[in-house]
Amino acid sequence: MRRFFISGYAQPGGQATITGRDARHITRILRMGPGDTLDIVDSAGKEYSARIRAGSEDGISLDVICERSGASREPSVFITILQGLPKGDKMDKVVRRNTEIGVSRFVPVITERSIPRLDETARTRRVDRWRRIAEEASKQSGRQRVPDVLDVVEFDAAMQFVSEEKTRCRDRGRKCLILFPWELETTKGVRDILKKGAGFSEVMCFIGPEGGFSHDEAENAVRHGAELCSLGPRILRTETCALVLSSIILYEAGEMG
Repeated sequence: MRRFFISGYAQPGGQATITGRDARHITRILRMGPGDTLDIVDSAGKEYSARIRAGSEDGISLDVICERSGASREPSVFITILQGLPKGDKMDKVVRRNTEIGVSRFVPVITERSIPRLDETARTRRVDRWRRIAEEASKQSGRQRVPDVLDVVEFDAAMQFVSEEKTRCRDRGRKCLILFPWELETTKGVRDILKKGAGFSEVMCFIGPEGGFSHDEAENAVRHGAELCSLGPRILRTETCALVLSSIILYEAGEMG
């Protein structure tokens, strides 16, 4: 069954609408029309079966038939990847693969050693692309929500963001960890930190670009409450690091295997 995300909330017996690229895909590629059924996921992450009432490339009108039962496929731990902006299309891979395994949010970060220096137009275009990739990967992997992809920020702004997020978590009685894998950290492994912080509900993970993080950035991260950690003795590509770290977090949280 084809699955599509809609904005707003659905309910059995009500109506819903699909617009934009999905509407064009349904009419042009899938050749679906009135009477055909598909699955939709609303803003609350609830899944419904719906029937096409009318449609064109501009928009598809749906009659919501019933809610589809089943366990939530969203992880209990909220993971944010703050990815040092890499070269080429590597960020595409970071977003796609980590969306598939359950990451909840991405923040592209300009670091001291990031090579791409994008102007505002290029940043907007890239972020729009990453948001499309996140939605496509969510559909493919059967997720019930699309991860957020925030605008590109400088490193200092990213540190301010995680500091404020950690404060919000504490105010809500939730445990939040900030992980900062660094190749020069050899005494603490990521699993050690996760076990010490048992009961965590949110984890924010900094991932360096191709050249890694500088000493100044690592010191800045520690001042903002981040914990330096090691991902092991082998050097990983930047597009591999986030996937490895997210997998470890989800496993330790009981979300894999």
